Amino acid sequence: MKVAVLGAGAMGCLFGAAFHRAGAQVTLVDVNRGHIDAINADGLEVDLRSGVERLPIAAALPNALTDKVDLVVVFTKTFHTQAALEGISAVIGEHTHLLSLQNGLGNDKRLAGFVSDERVLVGASMLPSDMVGPGRIRSHGEGYSKLYPAFGKDTSFALEVCETLTSGGLETVLDPKIHEVIWSKAIFNATMNPLCALTRRTPGFLGANPESRATIRAAVAEGIATAHANGVMLDGQPIYDLTEVSMTDHADHEPSMLQDLHAGRRTEVDALNGAIVAAAKAKGVAAPVLETLGNLVKLEEAKLADAAR
Repeated sequence: MKVAVLGAGAMGCLFGAAFHRAGAQVTLVDVNRGHIDAINADGLEVDLRSGVERLPIAAALPNALTDKVDLVVVFTKTFHTQAALEGISAVIGEHTHLLSLQNGLGNDKRLAGFVSDERVLVGASMLPSDMVGPGRIRSHGEGYSKLYPAFGKDTSFALEVCETLTSGGLETVLDPKIHEVIWSKAIFNATMNPLCALTRRTPGFLGANPESRATIRAAVAEGIATAHANGVMLDGQPIYDLTEVSMTDHADHEPSMLQDLHAGRRTEVDALNGAIVAAAKAKGVAAPVLETLGNLVKLEEAKLADAAR
């Protein structure tokens, strides 16, 4: 299998490493030249609980790609999806599948404009991963990944992807209720990411304080009510359970929104809190906690923009 991982950040590299271990021909694609150069010079360093490995994976800037691939795994920020896929159009052929493992809602529709509907896959991963430096990532924690065709019913290629990732060390399964899984992850992220970003602390800090625990429960409850109002009848308890895992097993993990604010970057709050709150308002559901968390993150982004002027 020829695989291009579009967006070779912490999660993209984690999945690229799994495809590589399983024998796939992998190219990590990113616009960060220093990161790409480090991988090509010394390999990708992956720090796991089981030990540190250095993998000889190819890495490239988008405009360097020319050969068609079987699969593009999209890990870019949601607001970069359109431009990022346009930038690697040379690798997307008539048999290429696209898989979004991005945060937030609506990623299936963003991919649908680039390939036929039956070649769009969507998924969600609850694995932690942090960027340590150029060419170096760390993933210390357990998790799982699920995926499924976004619109079609033919699961043959999706199953091959699951088997490849599992063979490479990342357990991945097919889940026909993938849209419930995506909503669940979006609710989780819209709760935990802003709280970590706003406090500038990792999940372990949230678990040690009753104020954050109360806010977490209220935010998750709003997300569940919104999903149900929109016909997504997910079970809410696994989301509460996942917040507990985050505050214990992933206590020192820096969520992506916290990483973004530390780096002075725009966050994905619009695809998380913004999307859920919009869905809530469309159905007359109140989501004041999720909306407030989202608004506060937007203010943090505005502060960064002011400082950059």
